[in-house]
Amino acid sequence: MSDKAALNLFPLENYQPQKTPHSLQVLLGQQEEYQRNRKLEVKTVTIDRFTMLAVKVSGSMENFEVGQEVRKGWNRLQDVLSSEKELSMEENKGIVFYNQGIMVQPDGRIELWVGIKVKDNTPIPGEYKCLTMTIPKRKYAKIDCRCFSRTEMDRRYRYLKEWIIQEGYQIDNGTNAFSLEPNRLDTFNPFSVPANEIQAFDFDILYPIK
Repeated sequence: MSDKAALNLFPLENYQPQKTPHSLQVLLGQQEEYQRNRKLEVKTVTIDRFTMLAVKVSGSMENFEVGQEVRKGWNRLQDVLSSEKELSMEENKGIVFYNQGIMVQPDGRIELWVGIKVKDNTPIPGEYKCLTMTIPKRKYAKIDCRCFSRTEMDRRYRYLKEWIIQEGYQIDNGTNAFSLEPNRLDTFNPFSVPANEIQAFDFDILYPIK
């Protein structure tokens, strides 16, 4: 499928890349299937303790600044991986995570982390501006966010929050209670697409609940 044909068949809001990667074309080609099944499903899952190599980022929501900072953080992690040959990702996922209670700073900036799963007790040389963080075993409400517009993505965030209230849960904003967004990298890497352009998404939203 050519870039022009992809955009004609599956128009994306305000998304005009110079070239549509083949992997993104695959996602576009699947759009009809997902649009036929619009019912959203939330599950509760328990995730065991795991360790991440992570970078903290912050930025304004204006002009997609925080999204661009997430991509800079991702690139920093890739630099560490390429420099430290003993390091390796445990899963092919890039995880954006945050504590909802303190995500919005007093000045309105958004504070997030971007990370990758690594083995426990992974030593990181001090010159790298990143940390190893342990995420404790916890229960989450989970929804799939494989979609093709920001509008649909926002709908899934709202649906998840509404479901949590309706089911009698609360979002846990306690210490180390992070919301997780694991981005699947097997199909395409969203961190390689500029934040102001991306309109195809393939990740899960997991809110810690109590």
